Amino acid sequence: MKLLILSLSNKMKYSLASYTHGVLALLLAALFLYAGVKKFIPKDRPVNPKANLAYVEAIKTNTFERPTSFRLAVKMLSTSGFLKLIGVIQLLAGLLIVIPKTRLIGLVFLLPITLNIFAFHLFMDDRMDENVETGLFFLVNLMLVGSYYKKIATLFGAKINSLE
Repeated sequence: MKLLILSLSNKMKYSLASYTHGVLALLLAALFLYAGVKKFIPKDRPVNPKANLAYVEAIKTNTFERPTSFRLAVKMLSTSGFLKLIGVIQLLAGLLIVIPKTRLIGLVFLLPITLNIFAFHLFMDDRMDENVETGLFFLVNLMLVGSYYKKIATLFGAKINSLE
């Protein structure tokens, strides 16, 4: 009887972990699919010469503060087309994460992107809500990749002792 209860308990834990993993992966995929698509939607931004002159003056005198440096960096990345490349990577990773057989590839593909987004906000943006939000995305991505530790370890030739 104890063996049966223990077996059912292990199956419930496995199914809950598997369900949680799937839900978190799909939420992360949806977020980055949306973010990737958003990078290709043109935005009407009115030209504000006074604000532009203020940016230039702040750069010349080195008097800008956060999040001005963040906004300036994003503007430069956007006008250079680099954010469109990031959008393509986000779309590709999101699509790979949606498909269970390619989920690990998508998560690994997305890991440096989420780390970069988090670091970008952490060092250049003083809005705590943005830092927490991007940190959570990175943490969820890291945890999802970590759930594949056996597959990753065998890829590098490590032998994992399993209790299964």
